[in-house]
Amino acid sequence: MAGENTAVRFLPGGSVLQVGAGGTIDAASAGSVSLPAAVSFAGTVIIGGTAGRWAFGTVGLTSGVGTIATGFSRVISASVQPVSPDPPGLGSFTTAVIDLSLSASGSVIIRAGAGTLPYTNNGTAAWMALGI
Repeated sequence: MAGENTAVRFLPGGSVLQVGAGGTIDAASAGSVSLPAAVSFAGTVIIGGTAGRWAFGTVGLTSGVGTIATGFSRVISASVQPVSPDPPGLGSFTTAVIDLSLSASGSVIIRAGAGTLPYTNNGTAAWMALGI
């Protein structure tokens, strides 16, 4: 079949763009790439010229604290958002912060709060981390 060794190609039916070994997707400085559906990347991702990886998921908090082992050698940056079935003010946490004190070992700590006070109940947080 023609195109089998092509690094970037559309698969039959046109619904999948496949980027193989040696292929890249490049957005010029004024360009963008929009990915509205599920996307899978294997290997390293280059963001702004820097090679790195990302990870994401949810974590259960015990007494308002949770530790995430990302699988990275080092965490560069991370973010967190509360995930709760309860509206704010009905026992859920309303804020969460990332503690990067374990970033050199590839982990982060999430600390939840209710307003300006530490949150001391259990909960769930969604997190995203960038690392190497």
